Amino acid sequence: MIAVMAIVAMTASAQNTLRDKGTFTLQPKVGLGLGSFSGSWTSTDGESHKTRVGLVAGVEGEYYINDWFSAAIGVSYAQQGWKNTYNSSPNTTTKLDYLNIPLVGDFYVARGLALKTGVQFGFLMSAKVEDVDCKDACKKMNISIPIGVSYEFSDFVIDARYNLGLTKVNKEGGPHDNKSRSDLIQITVGYKFAL
Repeated sequence: MIAVMAIVAMTASAQNTLRDKGTFTLQPKVGLGLGSFSGSWTSTDGESHKTRVGLVAGVEGEYYINDWFSAAIGVSYAQQGWKNTYNSSPNTTTKLDYLNIPLVGDFYVARGLALKTGVQFGFLMSAKVEDVDCKDACKKMNISIPIGVSYEFSDFVIDARYNLGLTKVNKEGGPHDNKSRSDLIQITVGYKFAL
């Protein structure tokens, strides 16, 4: 995936970034997160999983290495997790709130349009099932792979990413033999300014 992005970006002849080489920008951003479940979960029959809608907010710094590639690092708060439904029982919500640090390469394939991927480290801030604290049963770090696209116009940036969870949420030897991972689709709007 990264190789394909690099090849596409290198074949472009025009300057695709809206910034000069060597520029560093800062971008506050806010948006919507759609948390979901992947993996396996030991449970009763008839269980289904639904999206948890939450807040994503943070800031990202970006350094322009050349006219088609930049490297970015950020920090953001994200409400992740999912909803469980058991047959006719009421929904229960697994609430996982993380402080995420994404390290992303942006491949500019057209002027202002970037494809991006990298790695993200999430640090668990709180974990609840409904109002019951379950942080002690969860791993403190969540590693994921962000894959996304962004478009910049008049210093505003629309960014859409899918964060594919790689690590299990629960600790080994916990009360359930769960192999659940926390995924997140996030859509944010930011404002970028050069420092």
